[in-house]
Amino acid sequence: MITEDKKNEFVVNGRILSDQDIKQVEEIVRMYPRLSFEEIVKTICVILRWNSFVGTKKEEDVERLLHCLADKGLIKLTNQHKKKTGKWCIERKGKAINRHEIQITEKTLPGEETCGIINSFYPVSLELVSDLEKESLWNEYVERYHYLKYGSPFGDRLKYFIVIGGEKPEYAGCMLFSSSAWALEGRDKWIGWTKEDRALRLRFVVNNTRFLIFPWVKIRNLASWVLAEASRRIQKDWLRQYKYEPVLIETFVDAAKYTGTSYKAANWIYLGNTKGRGRQDRHKLYLSSPKQIYMYPLVEDFRDYLTGKKSGGDRIW
Repeated sequence: MITEDKKNEFVVNGRILSDQDIKQVEEIVRMYPRLSFEEIVKTICVILRWNSFVGTKKEEDVERLLHCLADKGLIKLTNQHKKKTGKWCIERKGKAINRHEIQITEKTLPGEETCGIINSFYPVSLELVSDLEKESLWNEYVERYHYLKYGSPFGDRLKYFIVIGGEKPEYAGCMLFSSSAWALEGRDKWIGWTKEDRALRLRFVVNNTRFLIFPWVKIRNLASWVLAEASRRIQKDWLRQYKYEPVLIETFVDAAKYTGTSYKAANWIYLGNTKGRGRQDRHKLYLSSPKQIYMYPLVEDFRDYLTGKKSGGDRIW
């Protein structure tokens, strides 16, 4: 059920929507222009962690929410665009939403070339980004040096800096883990997922959405070491931040640009290629070209958790 209370707050099945919730709804529809209206609704449910809505009459509440927001002028669903292309377009108060511009400053100027083997740069570590100043710096580095730029990650996410050196530590790169792709045929078959399983348990799969080693850092084995370290600690970090543990990590590799060597060296499992549909820049659900799919199980019995043979309750606080 969707209602609007006296404070002009939107309430969906007893949950008061925050400004951030509304903003994410806007961004989801804008970022996934090729999805059908039904798929948009399912994606909103997953990213806002309303998984219990999927496949039930509660989905209708999310549909009504979109139209209600449009009626109130908070967003605009342009029917003309839908009629011509079969897509939905979303705007806020008549103006197209642009991704928040990230300013590039001297803080992220290239460093001196750093070469060698990883043993020469110990200790190497991952630093969880936990304050606004460092998050702003992380965003700027990724916007400046990652070929996909920063993008707009949805849902739960963790950002890390890669740190090298002892007495004078320095940043060597960035990592981002965030919400997984809604539908990925190769992954879903490999797991043994039904649509119902996926709708209920998608949050237990996270996506390595960005992985950046700064271009002036040329340290052998650094990338595979970082991937291995991330797999060792992400469950604890995710549990501390979001009160549940993922059991599987996924990522997509653009074979036109990279070979996936680091993922293979870190024992990630290659499943094959996408069919041109997945997440563009790992946030949109359609890719401009097929990408290699890699998976990394965080527990041996991950399939049991993802298919409901074991309860995910023991992985939730």
